[in-house]
Amino acid sequence: MRILIPTDFSDYSQAALRMASEIPGISDAIILHVTEGNITGKDREKLEKECSLLSSSDIKTRFRIIENVKQPIGEAIRDIAEEERIDTIVSGARGRGKVGRYLLGSVSDNLLLNVSRDLLIMQYPRYVKNSMYPDIFDNVLIPIELSSISYEILAFVKSLNIKGQITLLHVTNSADYANIRSLREQLKDAADRMNNGDERYSISVLALHGDRVNTILSVAETLQATMILLSRFGHLDYLKKAKIGATVAGVAARAEIPVYIRYPEITLQVQGRLLDYDEFPLAEVLWEKYHQQTGDPKRDTISGTFAEGILVSVARCRKHPDGYEVDSVFTPEAYRGHGFAKYAMDSLIRSCGDHRLFMHSTRALVDWYSSYGFKKIPEENLPKTIRDRYAFALGNLEGAGVVPMMREPGGL
Repeated sequence: MRILIPTDFSDYSQAALRMASEIPGISDAIILHVTEGNITGKDREKLEKECSLLSSSDIKTRFRIIENVKQPIGEAIRDIAEEERIDTIVSGARGRGKVGRYLLGSVSDNLLLNVSRDLLIMQYPRYVKNSMYPDIFDNVLIPIELSSISYEILAFVKSLNIKGQITLLHVTNSADYANIRSLREQLKDAADRMNNGDERYSISVLALHGDRVNTILSVAETLQATMILLSRFGHLDYLKKAKIGATVAGVAARAEIPVYIRYPEITLQVQGRLLDYDEFPLAEVLWEKYHQQTGDPKRDTISGTFAEGILVSVARCRKHPDGYEVDSVFTPEAYRGHGFAKYAMDSLIRSCGDHRLFMHSTRALVDWYSSYGFKKIPEENLPKTIRDRYAFALGNLEGAGVVPMMREPGGL
């Protein structure tokens, strides 16, 4: 593991430096000083002293200096992290409410919101390190949501070869006992997969109902956890392209112990398939923002893309008296940018592709639909029922920004 430790020689950055050696599996460490002015000889001496502190723990350590920066310091740190292929950035937090509007200090806030590396936020109360303080990985609380992202987190923790106590926590907004019991069993399965007969650490599980941030912080205090380790994203945060999940942002801002924020290697479970009739209301929820379409089991085939079990894109093939029409291909704006529409269209074409298919495409999507075998046709070649749906255009579909298209049965 390669770590980067930004330092401004404050007590907060010193806290991060002193505890960095507790991270398991470190191969290299870079101490970084970024300044808007010029470096002094005294500052260079401080950096050399800080390097020797980590080097005494058998960690290969060097320092870098970036002078006269014109960009925000957080951006400069992120650039160096990319350049040096850093795995984890270790940042000292100034503490909630101590720097005006900033929760963690301006630099840590910048990193929290924008970094694409793992981030370990060291809290100032741990600065005085002596025998009374256990190592930060001795008693780790891991909040997980039981999605593929969470299982990536567990695989990462296992790779660290840590020893001590691990607690898996899932916080649900459902107070239903049967649901909580089911979640607890899923947590046990996850713990078993993680443990796999390894006795280096002890794993316990908790499934609780309540507000996520408050519950996580309360459990951390009750268990006297030495660190909270959680994913930067939940699957919904990732689907909606959020910079950071609301839960992790809240925990990082309020925790009084170190918080390790894992930037996960995303591999979502994505499936394109036909919807059963009793699932049509799911499509209609998505269509509320798209002409408020509805599904009709008597004449509609609806395909959807499910990401982690959530419907994120839909497409419909409707049987008219004189032909089949593909329409209502829609991905809500919050879920765009992942290519989800392709899964829905692939499934729809597999199901309806033996029919001659007609559609009204927007000009922007003509090339995309052409990849499925649709070709431009004159408006008069559309079946009357399908053509009449755009009667308001008065025969000027081009002026309405619409292109008639047709796909022959069986292929491209």
